[in-house]
Amino acid sequence: MGDKVSSHRRFLQKAARDMKQLYDEGEYSAYIRRYIQYRDHTSPELELIEKYYEARLRTNGAGSIVDDALLAMNEGAGDYETHMYYLLSALIELGRYFEVIEFSDHLMGESIPQGFRIEVAALRHRAKKALDESRPEPPEPEVTPEDFRMMLQYEKLEALAKWTDEQNSKYTSLIREELSEEEDYQLITFMLLYLRGAGDSTPVEVEKFGEKVRLVPSELGSLEKTELSEVVLSGVLEEVEERMPEFHESARAMVMSHIIHCYPLTPDVNPDNLIGSYLLILHEMVNLEYEKKSCTDESALRWIRSMEESIAARR
Repeated sequence: MGDKVSSHRRFLQKAARDMKQLYDEGEYSAYIRRYIQYRDHTSPELELIEKYYEARLRTNGAGSIVDDALLAMNEGAGDYETHMYYLLSALIELGRYFEVIEFSDHLMGESIPQGFRIEVAALRHRAKKALDESRPEPPEPEVTPEDFRMMLQYEKLEALAKWTDEQNSKYTSLIREELSEEEDYQLITFMLLYLRGAGDSTPVEVEKFGEKVRLVPSELGSLEKTELSEVVLSGVLEEVEERMPEFHESARAMVMSHIIHCYPLTPDVNPDNLIGSYLLILHEMVNLEYEKKSCTDESALRWIRSMEESIAARR
C-alpha cells in the first residue's frame, strides 16, 4: 500500500516541489536523499536531474556522479548530453583529467550539437589546463606552419587560446599567413582575437558569408563588447532566466556560437527583434508557446536560421 501511495501522481508532484524548495534553500544533502527516493518511483524530469548533479558537486559527491551518469547513459535514461556534461565535470573534480580528455576527444569526433560541442571543448580545456598545472611544464617546442596545419580544429583553438592568454606575439606572422587560407569561421574568429591581443596593427582581409572585409586586428573589440554580446545575448539570457532558467546554459551556448561564428561582422537586424526571435526559437525547441511574437521579425529569424545552417555545414 505504501508503494502505491508514494507513486501516486499527486504525491510525486508534491515531492518534486519539495525537492526544488530544498535545493533553493541550499539543503543539498536533503535534496539528494529525497531525489534518490523519488527516482525509485518515477523517471525524474531533466531539471531535477541537473539539480541532483549540482547538489552532488556541492557536497563532494563527484564519485557518485560518475557512477550515476555512466549507469544512466548505459541504460539510455534521460538526456545523454546532460549526463555526459556532469560526468566530465565530476571527473575533473576527481582529478581524472586524462579520462576527460579521452572522452572529449571521442565526442569531438562525433556529430553532436554545436552548443554541446562548445561545452565539451570548454571542459576539455579545463582538464588540459589542470593537467598541465599539476606537472612540471617542459620547454615548449616552437610551432611551425606545418605543425599548425596538421593540428585538428580543437588543437588549433587550444593553441590560439594559449597564445592569446600569454599575449605571445611570436606567432603573429604564422597566423596572418594561415588566416588568408582559413575557411572555418570559428577559427577565423579566434585567429583575429589572437592578432588583436598581440597588438597587430597591420590590416588583414577576411571573408565570411561571401563578404570580404579589410580590418586592423588591434582596432577590433572583444567578443564580449560586440552588440550581439552586450545587447542581444544579455537580453536573451535575462528573459530566459525569468521564464525558463533551466535552459540558461543552452540559450547562452546557442547565441554565443552565433556570435563566434559571425565575428567581426554584425547582422543588419534590429537587436530587439533578434532577442524576440531567439526567444521564439528557444520556446519552439521545448514546445512552449511564446506570447510575445510581435517582438519577432522575419529577417531576424532568417538570420538566426542562416547561422545554424552555416554552422552545421562546416562541422
